[in-house]
Amino acid sequence: MKHLLGFILLLPLTIRAQQVVVSSANPECLYREINYSLLHHHPKVALRAFKKIVDFYCDEKRGDELPEKYFGMALGLALNGYYKESISYHKKAIRLHHRYRKGEPLEISINLGLTYYLAGKEKKAKRILGDSI
Repeated sequence: MKHLLGFILLLPLTIRAQQVVVSSANPECLYREINYSLLHHHPKVALRAFKKIVDFYCDEKRGDELPEKYFGMALGLALNGYYKESISYHKKAIRLHHRYRKGEPLEISINLGLTYYLAGKEKKAKRILGDSI
């Protein structure tokens, strides 16, 4: 009976630990959650899931991969009409690119300009696209 009680007390801790491992060690599940959330118009849920992805790459000392992750999130946001958020994530991707890589992030800058254009900010779009090309 003592062993059964100990097992029952440890079970919730084990389940909670497994949930943390699954969500933090498996970014693919989080990417699916992001896609689903964006498609169903829940950007806040998607951004919370993306924060977990960023934490995963930071914990794994893989920060040099973050520019592509932010860029991908920026594109996902733009394609679903969340232009303000997308612009913010494009800018973060550019800053991270400069931190970890040499040269200009041409593709990120071009997509930032296109996102400004889609957001109705044509002057900013022209300025950025003119600088990028």
